[in-house]
Amino acid sequence: MNRLKRPPWIGPSLLLLLLVGYTWATWYSFTRRVPGGNDFLAHYTAWEAYLKQGVSPYSEQAALYTQQAIYGRPASGREDQNRLVYPFYSIIVHGPLVYIDYPVARAIYMTLLQAALFAGVVMTLHLVHWRPPSWLLAITLAWCVLYYPTARGVILGQFAIFGFFSLAGTLFLLRRHRDGSAGALLVLSTIKPTLVFLVIPFLLAWGMARRRWRFAAGFVGTLALLSLGSLIALPTWIGEWAYRIGRYDEYTVGQSPVRWLIHMIAPGLGREGEIAIPVLLVSGMLVTWWLATRPGKDVRFYWALGVTLVVSNLIVPRSATTNYVLLFVPILWMFAALDRGANWGRFVLLASMLISLVGLWWLHAVTVWGNAEHPIMFIPPLLIPGMALIFGHRWLVRDAEEAAVLP
Repeated sequence: MNRLKRPPWIGPSLLLLLLVGYTWATWYSFTRRVPGGNDFLAHYTAWEAYLKQGVSPYSEQAALYTQQAIYGRPASGREDQNRLVYPFYSIIVHGPLVYIDYPVARAIYMTLLQAALFAGVVMTLHLVHWRPPSWLLAITLAWCVLYYPTARGVILGQFAIFGFFSLAGTLFLLRRHRDGSAGALLVLSTIKPTLVFLVIPFLLAWGMARRRWRFAAGFVGTLALLSLGSLIALPTWIGEWAYRIGRYDEYTVGQSPVRWLIHMIAPGLGREGEIAIPVLLVSGMLVTWWLATRPGKDVRFYWALGVTLVVSNLIVPRSATTNYVLLFVPILWMFAALDRGANWGRFVLLASMLISLVGLWWLHAVTVWGNAEHPIMFIPPLLIPGMALIFGHRWLVRDAEEAAVLP
């Protein structure tokens, strides 16, 4: 019988073979023929300038090199200048790929993004204790890939999908009380700080309230180690990075969703409204933190996390629809709660998938500005989950109690 057992290397070998074949197909049918992937290209060229030419990835020379690759010329005043605004330790993700021809590197990156997406979704399904039948699982996975923010993120080469993997993996490890590893993995999400600038304080506050000190230690220790290593490689990186962040509004295209909403719905609120509404949103979010961190109130954890994700994406100075992939954590919980609920829950679940999938792509098609998305695309993927979290608060907390959806 021992001789009939499958060798342990068979599964990983088949998976690796599948990924290699999928990457080759992506290169052959897409990336070698269709230029693009500008989000990934901006990092590819910045790190290529550093690793091959020895110039700082934050320098003007590196920015011009990137603009030449994207536009064929320096960027004009109204165009995104595609400067590197990620911390230096993002080199661990993007640096190794600069030694590979760009179309192949882009195909590899797209495959890694999709693998990270599937891994994040599977971990989230475990967290929310949802085991749908095979046909519904297949539909859910397909929806996650084709959903507007995700598909756009894969095509552009957006790091946000790795951010989702980092968040889902952190929550997965926390649930298994592997706190040090959870903190270390959370650092991956800091490569794009706008994804988690409110999520991380919430998670650390909850961890300290629960005396999960290893979680904070794993996060702080890993972040310090990567930052120190980056200082050794480029001693000036923190100052250069801070300078680029400070001038971010000057060379990027886009705006805060809440600011756009104010100008569309109530322009009379003016500058005061642009300040007051984010303050109100953050104040309400802090109330959810207090409710979730109180002793014995872990049933509110995922609800508070969902509110935090919605608020952070609403108030961030420069948003991107690709960032919304992190909302898969609360969205998949809502799907699970619907499937566990009344007899009509599964119908509502399937209808929600269909309407969100077709509706967002239709909205994009009828509003697109040349090669840029209309600001209206920032609103539905945020407001609909946000409204569900607010008006479905009791329903979701009850589901968390009954299904043990806990951190």
